[in-house]
Amino acid sequence: MSKPIKRLEIIKNAIELGDDDIIHSQLLRLKEEAHDEPLQHIVLMLEQKQYGNAMSAIITWLQSQRALTAWQDPRVAATRLELKALETELSELIDRRNARIQRLDEFNDLYLTRLGPLMTEILRLRKVLAEKLLRKQLYEGAEPAAEESARKADAASQDYESYRQRHQEAQRHQAAQERLAESERQELKRLWRQASKLCHPDLVEGDLKIQATSMMVELNQARQRGDLATIRLILGKLIQGQQSLMPGDRLNDPQRLQRRIQELRQQIGVLNAELIALEKEGSWQLVTTLRDPEGYFRQQEKAMSNTIRTLEKQITDAGFDEVA
Repeated sequence: MSKPIKRLEIIKNAIELGDDDIIHSQLLRLKEEAHDEPLQHIVLMLEQKQYGNAMSAIITWLQSQRALTAWQDPRVAATRLELKALETELSELIDRRNARIQRLDEFNDLYLTRLGPLMTEILRLRKVLAEKLLRKQLYEGAEPAAEESARKADAASQDYESYRQRHQEAQRHQAAQERLAESERQELKRLWRQASKLCHPDLVEGDLKIQATSMMVELNQARQRGDLATIRLILGKLIQGQQSLMPGDRLNDPQRLQRRIQELRQQIGVLNAELIALEKEGSWQLVTTLRDPEGYFRQQEKAMSNTIRTLEKQITDAGFDEVA
């Protein structure tokens, strides 16, 4: 009942000021909140511009409500409003970051799909070459040089295995996306962003972070496997409020409100710094400035093919039989 009370106080002051615009703007909202007969009667009098009778009815109704309603520190309402504004700002920043990450992920998946086989072969050949050079040095008894070569061979092997796994993961993700129609792919991206705004761990505090983190993991896994049905289900629950995680409306303690405000200000600062850093990264600048993706990939394919030929020659020149 607190909203009708505050709204009628505004209307009462507006009548005293003779400001019909304020009366009209608040009346539209009051009509939606008038669930009892006295309020509905006040609405009717205001609509008929019976301001004298309306003022008397408003005063009577407000007095009756004050006798029933516990007093609430107006500073709490103001602080809660400030908190909600910060929650909205943080949510918008998260959405901006997610949109950029999504765009980078899509480009990386395309890169791995188009160039992954060539890059995998390059890394395999580097691994083979490093191992051959190591065996050659060990055979020749060059122990000091062999120690460095062993480190390089180990690093080359790790690079190859790591990239091979990333390429396989990208292939699985690409296959999942290809099972969806174009309209479904666009819906999946849109609903994922919408759901991630509602349950992102940065938006909540305390024990709710565990729940939010779990939901974000489920969302991201569903996105990776192209599971539109699961994303729809999670978003539906969030919209219906069954798993609403935004705490702003539930906090009444002034100290908790102030602590939460400070947390959000820090998180907003961190996110702004992340966005600035991301926009300076070479991968983001490439994605946002690339005008001819097909031409870019053809150029990369040519360069990688040349690298493969060079590595194959170096392996042959090393003089030892290849051991994969």
